[in-house]
Amino acid sequence: MGTNSKAMDYSIIPSCVYTPLEYGFCGLTEEDAEKKYGKENVTVYHSGFKPLEWNFLQSREAGACYTKLVMEKTTEKIVGYHYLGPNAGEVAQGYATALKMGVTKEQWDDTVKIHPTCSEEMLGIHATKGGGENAVKTGCCG
Repeated sequence: MGTNSKAMDYSIIPSCVYTPLEYGFCGLTEEDAEKKYGKENVTVYHSGFKPLEWNFLQSREAGACYTKLVMEKTTEKIVGYHYLGPNAGEVAQGYATALKMGVTKEQWDDTVKIHPTCSEEMLGIHATKGGGENAVKTGCCG
């Protein structure tokens, strides 16, 4: 054990709930971001999707999984993300460093996606809540 005197930052801790459809998250919820920054200063991007490996399962429909980014508008900084789908712990852990480093939406979108993965669903989300766009992706690249 080391003797690290640096204070722990408890605001950005990736977490996962291991239910049959896993839920991974890090940072603020949409509601907490609105309380902290004001509803008018928060943009929420979201997307429903069906993982590529589920394409042969008739029991799973498009939009069965879900991902959401919470962005503070003035800095365009991502302050929270939420992912409901396979391997959520792996996805949450992978993006925690970006959140801790203060990633912006532009930087997030500029990240190269590994295809085909469930994690790529976190990148390039453009539909906003309340924006009227269809947030459910159809097909593996749609």
